Amino acid sequence: MIQDINPHKFDLTYGQPKAQDEDFVLYIKKSKTLLRKVDEENHKIPKFSDFPEDRELLKESAYYLFAIDGNHYYYVTEMPRYDSDVYELCPTAAYRKMHPMYQAFAGITATQIHRFKESRKYCGCCGHLMENSKTERALVCPECGQTEYPKISPAVIVAISDGDRLLMSRYRVNNNPYRGYALIAGFVEIGESFEETIHREVMEEVGLRVKNIRYYKSQPWAFSDTEMIGFFAELDGPDKIKLQEDELSEAGWYHRDEIPDETMMNSIGSELKMVFKYGSLEKFYEVTGYKDQN
Repeated sequence: MIQDINPHKFDLTYGQPKAQDEDFVLYIKKSKTLLRKVDEENHKIPKFSDFPEDRELLKESAYYLFAIDGNHYYYVTEMPRYDSDVYELCPTAAYRKMHPMYQAFAGITATQIHRFKESRKYCGCCGHLMENSKTERALVCPECGQTEYPKISPAVIVAISDGDRLLMSRYRVNNNPYRGYALIAGFVEIGESFEETIHREVMEEVGLRVKNIRYYKSQPWAFSDTEMIGFFAELDGPDKIKLQEDELSEAGWYHRDEIPDETMMNSIGSELKMVFKYGSLEKFYEVTGYKDQN
């Protein structure tokens, strides 16, 4: 998954270290990030030293994010100039294919922190301009003391099986840019347990009942400010699907042999599908020869 960056070490310890020339810098504008072109399909995160004319100005306004392998990452909201032949403003979807994966994880995590800061500029209680906390990753209102933390919404994703068959669906085009096969997923509502969310979402989206819900893993999914909690479950009763057409374009039962092999294992949904198909991740890696891009 995108956060599985071993042997690299992710350090989220909060601090305010002074930016250095060889630190990484992400200029984020709305939902796009300035990345250095490597080739037609890949990009990399630039360093302050890549902008010699403006690096001192950039370092003065840079906000510290985190470190990977001791290398610091910052983001800035202003970029005086850049060469469009060398750099490109990329949508967050670029991180789905970016390699090495630890750089993709750094980039998408930076955009999540950026969205948080941009959406909480003013206090929701009194309207005063918010300030960066000096002690933790938070925004604090100097007028009334209201404290805001990065948005993290819990959501469940579940691989539903019926013997050797797996339930897979596709999102409606307008609801989600992902066009591949997906598993049933949804956000946890107030007052719900994860298991209750699974029962509700499965009934709403495909009109089915499930049993034997088993926890698999969790994953931070910064693309949607989400913490994904993955489960396996089994069909309980009839297998006739009643599609929620405003959410999904299709859904169906697929035999293990019909499930396509994943080419990018950056999401928990990909893992759930491959674990069902092959019995374990180890077997998937052995049979397909897949290797993480770290």
